[in-house]
Amino acid sequence: MSTTNMEANQALSLKDQINQYLRYWPWFIISVFIFLLLGFVYLRYASKEYVASTKILIKDTQSGGGLSELSALGDIDVLGGSFNTVENEMEILNSNKLINDVVSNLDLNIVYTRTGNIKSTNIYKNSPIKLSILIDSLSNTISESIDLMIRYVDDNKFEIKYKEDLNYVVHEYGASFKMNDLDLLVVPDFNHSRNASRSNDVEHENWKDLFISIKSINDVTKSLKSELNITKADKRGSVLEITLVDPVKEKAEDILNNLVVVFNEDAIKDKNQVAQNTAKFIDERLADIQKDLDSLERGIQNFKTTEKLTDLVAESALNLQSSAGITRELIESRTQLEIARLIKNKLNKESYNFIPENIGLENLNIQQASNSYNSLVQEYNRYKDNATADNPILKRLKDEIDSLKQAILLSLNNTINSIEIQKQSLTRELGSVSGKISTVPENERIARYIERDREVVEAIYLLLNEKKETTAISLAVTAPKAKIVDFALASKDPVSPKPKIVYLAMMLIGFILPGAIIYGRSIFYNKIESRNDVERGLPNANILGEVPKLDKDSVDYIVSNDRSVLAESFRIIRTNLQYKLNALNHDGTKIILVTSTIKGEGKTLVSYNISNTFAYSGKKVLLIGGDIRNPQLHRYLPNVSKRTKGVTEYLTNDQLTVEELAMTSKVNPNLDIILSGAIPPNPAELWMQDRTKDLFEEAKSLYDLVIIDSAPTILVTDTLLINKYADVTTYVTRANYTDTSLLEFVADTIEDGKLSNVAVVVNNVKLANFGYGNKYGYAYGEEKKTWLDLLKKKFSKGKSFE
Repeated sequence: MSTTNMEANQALSLKDQINQYLRYWPWFIISVFIFLLLGFVYLRYASKEYVASTKILIKDTQSGGGLSELSALGDIDVLGGSFNTVENEMEILNSNKLINDVVSNLDLNIVYTRTGNIKSTNIYKNSPIKLSILIDSLSNTISESIDLMIRYVDDNKFEIKYKEDLNYVVHEYGASFKMNDLDLLVVPDFNHSRNASRSNDVEHENWKDLFISIKSINDVTKSLKSELNITKADKRGSVLEITLVDPVKEKAEDILNNLVVVFNEDAIKDKNQVAQNTAKFIDERLADIQKDLDSLERGIQNFKTTEKLTDLVAESALNLQSSAGITRELIESRTQLEIARLIKNKLNKESYNFIPENIGLENLNIQQASNSYNSLVQEYNRYKDNATADNPILKRLKDEIDSLKQAILLSLNNTINSIEIQKQSLTRELGSVSGKISTVPENERIARYIERDREVVEAIYLLLNEKKETTAISLAVTAPKAKIVDFALASKDPVSPKPKIVYLAMMLIGFILPGAIIYGRSIFYNKIESRNDVERGLPNANILGEVPKLDKDSVDYIVSNDRSVLAESFRIIRTNLQYKLNALNHDGTKIILVTSTIKGEGKTLVSYNISNTFAYSGKKVLLIGGDIRNPQLHRYLPNVSKRTKGVTEYLTNDQLTVEELAMTSKVNPNLDIILSGAIPPNPAELWMQDRTKDLFEEAKSLYDLVIIDSAPTILVTDTLLINKYADVTTYVTRANYTDTSLLEFVADTIEDGKLSNVAVVVNNVKLANFGYGNKYGYAYGEEKKTWLDLLKKKFSKGKSFE
C-alpha cells in the first residue's frame, strides 16, 4: 500500500471507529427501547421510598440541658464541670438503646404485609388485626424471622400457619396460643375498621390472607440504626435534622416523632436519676454532718459546764470587776481593822482620855459608845479639877467611864474578830476570782478551737440544706432536653425510585450496553471483519474487493445477467484483477492462483465465481482444482462424482490430456473445470514433477485464462510449489473467520517472496462492514429503500449484526 493510502487510512481511523458503532444503530434503538420498558416495569412495581425529616433544638448544650451530677455541688468547687456537646446528643439519638425503645413502642418487629399479584405491600397501621407477643423479652431470642400466614374465618375466629406449612390452625380472637415457643395473641384492630369505613376500604371481615413476619427486636434495631441520618442543620448551631427513608410515610413519621419522645424521656429520666442520687447523697451527708455538729455542740456544752461558763467574755469582765470590788472591800476591811485596833490600843494605854471618833469606823454602836465615853471623860475632867477623889459625882463618873470602856473594848474585840473573818473571806474570794481570771486565755483558746470546728461543720450543713432544696426543685421541674422545631413530615414525592433518573439511567444503559459489547468485542475479537482490518494487517497488499455474506438460502454462485450484490462484488474483483493482469509484461494466457491461509476461508467459492465472471465476459476460462488434498470444486458440477478423474490422474498418467479431463459448466459454456481427482498419498511430490509444468502449458495453449483453486498455504506446501507458474496470486480471507494474527503469516510469506504479485479478496463480509458498500451500496439502479425498509432488512432472515 502506498504512503498516501496509509496516511489517508490513518486520517480516517477516528471515523472508522465511530462507524463501527453507527452501523449497529438498530441495536442501539432496540436496546434503549428495551431498557426504557424495563424502567417502566421497575417503576410500576418497585416499592416507592419516602424521606421523612424532623428538626429538634438541643437546649443548654453547655450544661447538657438539665441537672448533672456536678451541678448541685458546683459551688463547692470540689468536682469538675459537665459539658455535653451537640455531637454527644447525636450519638445518644443514634444509640441502640433509644432505637430499641422506639422499635418496642411501635412494634416494628412485627411486619404486616398484604400480598398482591406481583409485589407485596407493607400495610403498617392498616392491618385489620393486631398480633402481640405476650412476653416482650422473648422477641430478642428470635434468631431467624418467623413468617406466618393468617386469614379471616369469621368475627370470632381466624386461621394461622407457618408460611411453609400446608395446613392452617384455627384460633379465637383474644385467646393466647403458642407458636415456636412464643406466646401470641391476635385481636381485631377496630381502628382499622373505622379507617377502612372512612376510606371506602375493604371491611375487616372481608380481608384476604395476610403475611406476618416476626423479627428480632435487635435485628430491627440494627437495620433502623443504619437507615437513620442525623446531621447538624448549621455547623455553629444546636439544631439537629433527623431523616429516615422508608416505603411507608406514616411509619417513617411515627419513628422520628417517637425517637424524639424517647430521647426526651430518657433525658428526663437521666436527669431525675441524677437528681435523686444527688438528693440521696445530700441526705446521707446531712446526717453525718448533723452528727458531727451535734457532737461539737455537746462538746461546747460540756466545756462550759465543766468550766462553769456561759459567756467567756462577759464572765471575764465580771470576774475582773468582781476582783476589783473584792480588793476594794479587802482594803476597807483592813482599814476598819486598823482603826478598831487603834481605838483598842488607845483605850488600853490611856485612862480617862479621849478616844478618836468619826475616823471611819463603820460600827455605829462603837461610834455612839465612843461619843458617850468622850462625854463622860469630858465631864469627869471638869469635875476632877474642882472636886476631890471621894466626890460621889467623880466616883459615879469614873464607874460609868470604866463600865463604858469595858463595853467599848468588848465591842472592839467583836468588831476586830468580825473584820478578821470578813478579811479572810474576801482574801479567799479574791484568790478564787484571780484564779478564774488566770484561766481565761486557755479557755478562750479552747473555745475558739471548738467554735471554729463548729462554724465549718455548720457552714457545710447549711450549704447542703440549700442544695437539698435546689435538688427538690429540679425534681419537680422536668423540662425536656430537645425542643421540637419541626414535627416529622414525609415528602410528598418518593425519593426512590425517581422516574426521571430511572429513565435516564435506563436510556444510558441502553446506549452503553451495546457500545460496551461492541467495544469489548473489538478488543477481544481477533477475527477480521472488513477490508480495513486486512489493510491494517497487510499494508503493502492490494485489495481486489469484498465478497458479501450470503443468506442461508441464497446460491453461492453467479448466473448470467445476475444483478445481485454477489455478482456485482465479483465484477469489481474481475475488474481489479484485469488491471493487474494487464500490467504484466507478456500477452499470453494468464494464470491466476487462488489460495488462502487455512481451510474454510472460501477460496473455492471465490475461484469458481471469478472464473464464472471472466467466462461471462467472453473469455475461455479453465478452472483447475489444485487442492488435491481436500477437493471441494465438484459441488459446482451437479451429478459429478468427487472421484472423477482430474489433476491427480493427469500428474500420474502421461497419456491423459487437459481436453480429456476438462468438463464444461452447465451454467456457463465458456467455463471448463478440471477437478482434483483422487486424493493421492504424496501430493507435494506430485506437484514437484515436470508433469506440473506440462499441465499449465497445455492449459495456457487451450484457454484465455487459467485459474487454479489451490490448497491453504499455512497447512501444506502445495501452493508454494505451484506459485511459480502463476501470474497473479489471489489471497482469500474470510470475515469473522480469519484470525488477524494469520495476516502476519501472509505478510511474511509475501515479504519472503514465496508468493508473487499477491492481491487479497475479503470473503463473507457483512453489508454493514463493506468498505464502500456501507455508504453507497451495490444496488445501483434499484429503487431507493426507506429507513423502515432498511430496518426490516436489518432483521430479515439470515442477517446478523454481531
